[in-house]
Parts: sequence; structure tokens; C-alpha cells
Amino acid sequence: MEHTPAPYGPRAVYGYAMYIGANMVFLLYAIWAMVPDEVLHDYFGLTYWPSKYWAIAIPIWALTALATFAFLIYPAINMSITPDIDDIRTVTDKYALQRTETIPGGIPAVSDIPITEVCRELYLRKQ
Repeated sequence: MEHTPAPYGPRAVYGYAMYIGANMVFLLYAIWAMVPDEVLHDYFGLTYWPSKYWAIAIPIWALTALATFAFLIYPAINMSITPDIDDIRTVTDKYALQRTETIPGGIPAVSDIPITEVCRELYLRKQ
């Protein structure tokens, strides 16, 4: 079968099952977090539930881990795989399109602008 993002039978069934499952898990979490232990014990007969501390601690820990990853670890990984500023890969690569000669007054072909020309235009003073 061809890989496609379009919906098809099994994907629709699994997606619907995950949707229902996620809603049920969230509903159970909300009941456990908000309903007092006495009510859970007296009306539902449930005698053991984890401490309510975990209803707050787990989401906070998860968000802290996500923020640490997003603001520290992910940028550090990207910076570690980025070539140095004086590396030749920073200037050009094997896919660079070299500038070709054009007819005077014509539209130039698509090409990469050399870094020397970019620096000349941006940073050197006009005379």
C-alpha cells in the first residue's frame, strides 16, 4: 500500500479508538483529581487511589521536562551539529548554483549569491 496522509479504514478506526481512549483517560484523571477520597470510597467502593499530590505533581513535572527540552536541550543539540563559522560548509555546499553570465540588461538565471558579494553589499560603505 502507498504511504499517504489521506484517511483510510484502519487509520480511521485506530484514530477513533485513540480519541475515545484519550477522553476516557482524561475523564478518569479529572474524577480522581477533583472528587474527594471519601466520595470515591463511599459511593464507588474504591479504597485505593494514589495520593492527590500526584494529580498536580505529574503534570508539573511533565511541563517542566518539556520546557527544559524545548528551551535548553533542543537548541543545544542544534548548536552542536551546526558547522563552525569558518567551516567551508557554512559558505557553500554541493547543491550551490554558480552564477552564469547573462545578456546585458537581461534577467539573471537563478543562482546563489556568493558570501563575499553579500558582505560587500551589507557591510562596506558606499563611496
